[in-house]
Amino acid sequence: MKIGVIGASGKTGSLIAAEAKERGHDVTAIVRDPSKVSGKGYAVLEKDIYAITAEDVAGFDAVVDAFGTAFDPQSAEAHQTSMTHLIKIFEAAPSTRLLVVGGAGSLYTDPRKRHRLSEDIPEEWRHVPLNMAKAFENLQNSGVMWTYFSPAATFDPNGARTGAYTPGSDFVITNSANESYISYADYAVAMVDEIEDASNIRRRFTAVSERQTAPKDEYYGTEKKKPVFEGISRYRAPLNYELAGRQFSLVMDRGSDILVTFLATKQLEWTSADKTYREHYECGKVKDSAYFVNFELTGAEPRTNVVLVLDLQTRLVTVARSYTRYSLRYPTLVDTDFDFGAIDLPDFPLPKKRHGYTTDLVGKRIHWHYSPEFSIVHVYYHPNYIRATFTPEALKRMPPAAPEQREGWLENPYDEKAAYIKVRDGLYIVSIIEQSMARRGLPGNSLLFLMDTERVHDVGRSFGHTGQFGGEGYLPENYLFGAYGEFVYSDGGLESKPPFYTV
Repeated sequence: MKIGVIGASGKTGSLIAAEAKERGHDVTAIVRDPSKVSGKGYAVLEKDIYAITAEDVAGFDAVVDAFGTAFDPQSAEAHQTSMTHLIKIFEAAPSTRLLVVGGAGSLYTDPRKRHRLSEDIPEEWRHVPLNMAKAFENLQNSGVMWTYFSPAATFDPNGARTGAYTPGSDFVITNSANESYISYADYAVAMVDEIEDASNIRRRFTAVSERQTAPKDEYYGTEKKKPVFEGISRYRAPLNYELAGRQFSLVMDRGSDILVTFLATKQLEWTSADKTYREHYECGKVKDSAYFVNFELTGAEPRTNVVLVLDLQTRLVTVARSYTRYSLRYPTLVDTDFDFGAIDLPDFPLPKKRHGYTTDLVGKRIHWHYSPEFSIVHVYYHPNYIRATFTPEALKRMPPAAPEQREGWLENPYDEKAAYIKVRDGLYIVSIIEQSMARRGLPGNSLLFLMDTERVHDVGRSFGHTGQFGGEGYLPENYLFGAYGEFVYSDGGLESKPPFYTV
C-alpha cells in the first residue's frame, strides 16, 4: 500500500512510518524538514501541513495525520485549524483514507457517556485535549473517509514494543494491570494494522497494551529507597480496579436508592437522593466477587466516609457511612451507620435476603498481623463490643517510654463499640468505633474490616484522624490496610473481666 505520514519526523509519526516500512509498504514522509528523515528509505514530500493539497494526497491509499504541537494554550488551536484544512482537501480526494493520531481526552470514562477523560485533567492542561476533541467533532461531521485513533490515558514514549494490544471504541479501557496504558511502539503497530485491515472506517477506536517497563517511582527491590506505607497497610494486597466500566443500581432498605458507576480513571460516580458525587476510590478484594470500596464525600459536613461492600455472588450490598468532626466536645469522635440492600439487575428478581448482624464471631479471638512490627489480638466477646489486647511478645516490643500504657493493657480490658455483619459463610464485616479513645482526647477512628475467616485475612479501612497535629487539630486519615491472622485459644480470663471504658 502507498502510505503518507504527516509528521513522520515526530515521536509518534516516526514510529508509524518505520512500522509501515518494515511491513513492506511504500511510505512517504510528509515533513517540513527532509533532513530529519534522511537515510530512512522514505519518499519525501516537503510541505507544511497547511500547504498540502488534494492533489498531493490523491495518490495515496492512506495518509496518517501525526501532526503535533507543544502542550500549551498558544499552540492548542492549531489542532482545529489543521483539521479544518485536512477536511477540505480530503473531501476533494474521497478515495484516500485519513487516519488521525488523536487524543485520549475525548474518550468516555462511564457507560452513559456523561463524562470524558479530559474532565480529569487539571484545567491549566486542558487546552490541547479540548481543541483536539473539537477537531474530532468537526471530522465526524465531514465527508472524509476518516479513522480516529485515541491512545490510552497513559501514552508512553519509552515503552516496549510488545506487538500485542487490546482494541476498544469510545471508552477508556484498561489492560490486565487495570492501567489505561499503551506504548508509542504498540500504538504504531495498531495504527498500521488498521491501515491494512480497514476495520474502523468513519469510526474512532482506542487500544491498550501491557506495560513492560516499570514506572520511575516503582520500587524494584534493588534500589535503596523503600515503599512508603500508610499506617498498618504493610500487608495490604494490591488495590483492585476490575469494576471499572460497570454500573450498579442499589436498592436500599433505609436510605435513598443509589446508582454507582465505576469510571475507568479510579473514580466513581455516586448518585443518591438526586445528588451526585464524583470521587476517587480505593477498592480491595477478599473473596471471589466480594469487593470493599472506600471513598470520601468531598465537601460533606460533617466529614463523611462511605464504604460499599458489594457481594456480586449473592447480589447483596452493605453501605457503611462514617462521620467525624460533628462533636464540639470531642472533635475526633466518630460513628458509623449501616444500610443493607440488593443489586437490581434487569430480568432478575430482586433478592429478598440481606446481609445482617450476626453473633457468629462472639466468643472467638484472632491474632491479627499488620506488619512485622505490629500485631494485636481482637477478642469478639460481646455482640456490640470488641476487646483488644497484645500478646506477651508484642507487649515487650512496646516503647520503654510507655510503661503506663503497657500496664493499662494488662490491667484494664480495652473495649470499643463494635458491630458484626455476616456477608456470607466465612465472610464478615467487622466495625470498630474508637469512641472510648476519642473521649480520652486521642485520635479515635472508625476501623472497618471485610474479613475472610476461612483463610483468616482481611482488607480494612481506617477513617478519622492521625496522631499528627495540623492547623485545626489532628490531621485527617483515610486509607485501606490489610492483615493476616490466626484463631487463638481463649481461656476465658480476659473475657470475664468487667469492662473498664464501657457500661
